[in-house]
Amino acid sequence: MLSSAYRSTPQPAEIRVVRRLGASIGGRSTRAFAYRGGGIEPSLDEVMADPIVHRLMARDGVALDSLNSLIAEVRGRLL
Repeated sequence: MLSSAYRSTPQPAEIRVVRRLGASIGGRSTRAFAYRGGGIEPSLDEVMADPIVHRLMARDGVALDSLNSLIAEVRGRLL
């Protein structure tokens, strides 16, 4: 049985709003605005240039060189 302290969904007071610093359009980052239409995804180069991705990789112990090697290997298999 679940503890009464456990809730499967966060309550509105628990949800934090995270905003990017920088130019924004209507309260959204320019990047979010560019992709909001759907069907458009950032290129792999854009994703790999994102500082947040670099921080996550560092936290997870993923080396950029090894990831680039893996991407090149998989790309070669697919093409």
